[in-house]
Amino acid sequence: MDVNRKITVLPEEVASKIAAGEVIERPSSIVKELLENAVDAGATDIAVDLRGGGKEMIRIADNGTGIGPQDVPVAFERHATSKILTVEDLCGVRSLGFRGEALPSIAAVCRVEMATRRRGDVEGTRIVVENGAVQACEAVGCPEGTTITVSRIFDSLPVRRKFLRQDATEQGHCLDVIVRVLLPHGGVRAKVTAGARMLLEIPRTEALRDRIVLLLGSDLRNHLVPVEADAPGMRLDGFVSRPDFTRSSTRSMFFYVNGRYVRDALLSQAVMNAYRSLLEARKYPACAVFVEMPPDALDVNVHPAKLEVRFRRPQDVRELIHRGLAAALSGVRPTAGAPAAPGAARWQAAPARAGVAEALRRYSLSSGIAAGRPSPPGPPPGDVPDFGTGPGDLFERGTAPQQPFLFSSLDYLGQFDGTYLVFAAPGVMILLDQHAAHERILYERLREAKGAGLEAQSLLIPEVLEMSPGDFQRLTAARDLLLEAGVEVEPFGANTAVVKSVPALLGDTDVRALVREILDGIADSGLPQDEKRNRIFVRMACRGAIRARRPLGPDEVKHLCRDLDGIPFASNCPHGRPVFVELPAAVIERMFKRT
Repeated sequence: MDVNRKITVLPEEVASKIAAGEVIERPSSIVKELLENAVDAGATDIAVDLRGGGKEMIRIADNGTGIGPQDVPVAFERHATSKILTVEDLCGVRSLGFRGEALPSIAAVCRVEMATRRRGDVEGTRIVVENGAVQACEAVGCPEGTTITVSRIFDSLPVRRKFLRQDATEQGHCLDVIVRVLLPHGGVRAKVTAGARMLLEIPRTEALRDRIVLLLGSDLRNHLVPVEADAPGMRLDGFVSRPDFTRSSTRSMFFYVNGRYVRDALLSQAVMNAYRSLLEARKYPACAVFVEMPPDALDVNVHPAKLEVRFRRPQDVRELIHRGLAAALSGVRPTAGAPAAPGAARWQAAPARAGVAEALRRYSLSSGIAAGRPSPPGPPPGDVPDFGTGPGDLFERGTAPQQPFLFSSLDYLGQFDGTYLVFAAPGVMILLDQHAAHERILYERLREAKGAGLEAQSLLIPEVLEMSPGDFQRLTAARDLLLEAGVEVEPFGANTAVVKSVPALLGDTDVRALVREILDGIADSGLPQDEKRNRIFVRMACRGAIRARRPLGPDEVKHLCRDLDGIPFASNCPHGRPVFVELPAAVIERMFKRT
């Protein structure tokens, strides 16, 4: 690069494409902007047609108010909008769009053809804009409302087009956007097609609960809890899932502020804080949370895609959500994680036991762990402080490398809390997490059997699954990977699939929960095939592994240890959690103050 090059103003064509890149990231961004315009125009019927997953063509037709002939060319000018006029108007924005960037940004990187007619007008207007230049603008006969056809998407911006994913992936993103935008608008009916194929049909609904079940999946029907709360100048409404209904990611958490879908860490944290001690680790609820407040109580002009907001009083918003959810969930009996809370209180009530608990929590595995197996006891760790010394490191690491030994050679003492297997070896006690151990075993078996005819178990009664349109597209796109992993899935109607077989080594697993966790694991766009395959294996191993708090007999423990001896990486489960920890005799003696 020439460091002596003069500073120059970019040509309008280059500047417009740079600006468009902030608003239009992929085809789903186009769908979002045009849908929001349709909703702002008061549309009650919307038709969306996607070709090539939205990469080839997007057409959105609505029965909204339409645009007058004199305003049609102006609509494609940058920052041209009917929503605001002055800086003060930014404090009163109620519409979804207001920046005047959507149409010019789309037209800067695509070909846009729009036909629009206002209600009551005799004729409409047709305009064609490509690469920011108007190609045609003429009177035309057309239905009331607006129809916009976007084609040649990113043809003038090859650097963006080459990063687009497969058709099924992009189509899934478009369907997700449609669900997010239309979820709060029960009075809007919509149809989404791919040519002659119907992808999604959304009827008008009166009840928000029906809308949520319709768009997010019928499996939510019996697991929703209504949420209501008020605060000065604010109102909270919506539904959240019971603690016994969880997801493996945050994809089913939807937040709306004044009808606008937003991604906001404050709202997510407020919801998760309300679920604290009710959910297992790394589990998330499903929710649709709606916050209403005066427009001047927040700033919506934060992000070009209008996905972020800033609250004037964030603490009040956090308190409102936490209070509303806490009241809604207080009458629901928690399942997962409930036994831990009373136990934690008992530890806190007894200082001596609290010290032991903290010691166990902080204890680091000795250097033998690096070799992937428990190590025989070495010299006692030097300078072990007393429990009363404070929150510092309570134990020192061993320094001398040790020779590993086999799990099957350990003396089995029993099972603690139905989850941890207790073993003894000379000078050391070992605690083994039965779920983590079996999870690693299943994961390694799945990896070894990859492409080598993994034994599948046909279901006596195939499992029929209803899901959201985006999840259905992801499941269809991953059929080959699932078949490779021993899961046979076939489409079974609109947004419905049937599971015919699962790997035999998973035993009697919950097929519905298994598929849901797999979909959550591969939802991220841009994942290479190997990473998707790995995530599928991890979810399958976790779902098929021995569960916590399940009693095991001595023969089952022996079999588990033999299997663990026969695999690599036995020190950690596929999620990275430790399979076992060592508690040397010297440490136990320190706990009892014997040395």
